[in-house]
Amino acid sequence: MKLFAVVMLVSVVPTGQVLGAEKPWSIESAADWAGARASANNVATQDTRVVLQTAGEGQWTSKWHDWQRVVDAAEIRIEAENDLFDNKTIAVVVKGSEKPYTDADGVEHDWYGRCMIAILDEHRWIMALRSGVEHIHWGGRDTIHLLTSPDEGRTWGKLDRWFDGTPIEGMPYEDGHTHSEPGLFRMPNGDLILQFWRTSYTSGTKQLRSTDGGKTWDLDIDRIRVVGVTGAAEDRAIGTEDYFVDPENPSDVYMAFEYYNCPGTGSLLALSRDNGKSYSFLSWAGPMTAPNTPFEPAIEYVGNRTIVAVMRGRGKNYTQVRTWQAVSTDMGASFDPPVDISDQIDGGVPNGLWQRARIYKESNPFFQHNNPLDYAAGEGRLWGFGIHSMDGYTRKPVVYWSDDNGRSWHGPELLHGPMHPGTDTGYGDLKRRVDGTFVAATYYCQPGNVDVADVEQYTFNAPRTKIMIDVDRDGDGAPDANSAWREVYNGANVLSISGLKARRWRLRLLLRSTDAAASPKIGYVSILPR
Repeated sequence: MKLFAVVMLVSVVPTGQVLGAEKPWSIESAADWAGARASANNVATQDTRVVLQTAGEGQWTSKWHDWQRVVDAAEIRIEAENDLFDNKTIAVVVKGSEKPYTDADGVEHDWYGRCMIAILDEHRWIMALRSGVEHIHWGGRDTIHLLTSPDEGRTWGKLDRWFDGTPIEGMPYEDGHTHSEPGLFRMPNGDLILQFWRTSYTSGTKQLRSTDGGKTWDLDIDRIRVVGVTGAAEDRAIGTEDYFVDPENPSDVYMAFEYYNCPGTGSLLALSRDNGKSYSFLSWAGPMTAPNTPFEPAIEYVGNRTIVAVMRGRGKNYTQVRTWQAVSTDMGASFDPPVDISDQIDGGVPNGLWQRARIYKESNPFFQHNNPLDYAAGEGRLWGFGIHSMDGYTRKPVVYWSDDNGRSWHGPELLHGPMHPGTDTGYGDLKRRVDGTFVAATYYCQPGNVDVADVEQYTFNAPRTKIMIDVDRDGDGAPDANSAWREVYNGANVLSISGLKARRWRLRLLLRSTDAAASPKIGYVSILPR
């Protein structure tokens, strides 16, 4: 199991000691924890660490600490042990060998996958997927389907059935053409749009729309045009890639498109201000003129009007692929030249690279319903999902994560065991439940049988730790303000807080775990006034 470090800021010291502004308040030993504690619920000290006594939730609260002066800001250092992938699960959602769908030509489909998930509300999720008879059925009758889940992916209904079991109007979508993977996106006004190739890499993108949360679907755009594209035809954009909604201007939808063989391959960023009814070109994230032109773009907003794009790049032949990253610091008006990050993310697997990425900030409301983090400020970890691929069909679903908005990446964490030849997977999605559980869905082909694919779902849920500072300004023993809860990650964290302005501070810890995962452990906290 891999451990990773994050940096956050806070600090604490032995009970009863009054510190000057230059000294930290630190809790490190078992005696420190015992002396500083005011209350504990389902939390105990084990050796020199604070742990949960039983699965579930527990809180620890310190006594009030008196600084020698009014303290407005502080740096908090905290060491935690949270084993992120301690309780991974694998489940089959659609089994290809059972051939659950037969097309209009009477052909039984046994290849299912290329998934994308939209979160409708606190409980309901909807998944789009494609079915066919092989990886890509050129000239065949591929079909687009939907699945619904009333419980955040814990259970899924039958193909093309609404939450109540009735048929979804307009599904399955089949028009006799090859469509590859669908892109499913929820718009700011609540509409859902569903994109897929019209017939091939170079025929553009068709878009369907639902105005009732996915219950009924109609053709919205027969062939998407991205107006103002430089150096390529406006109507040859391949959608289905990735998107985000600007948290500071919530009517602005930023969407990534790919251009394939026009004459080169490239990745661009487009903007829609009418809930996906039209798109305007902003800039190339992976220009077609660049060497090893990047394609299959993932994009995410990371705060401070900055966008990160992760792309797959082609070399001299199809197997010579690389992983590229580009950054925009002017909200997509331009991107820095793509940087090859292949050496960062190979994880020690020979020739293994991250491909067909999708990336999400923990604070993105379309990634986790009603999460408490500030998306506009770019709070939370940056998560990446996709394929970890070697040459040919040796691919496994993979997770990466970054605590510095893509300047460095941790991973890979393979979700379906170690790499070995003959497996195929990819073109999936990652979401997070309200309780913090991560859910990934993608297709998976067993070794040596890439013509039959299942839809598989992977879950993992780390023990979680949060920290908060309360302040008492009038000395009555009751908190007057707080820092809000801050997430604490595995390893050495450093956090900065400000704007509290009080002489009396106290520390609160929140620990959560499940029966399937070990308790989080807090070994050290130190708060240094600034």
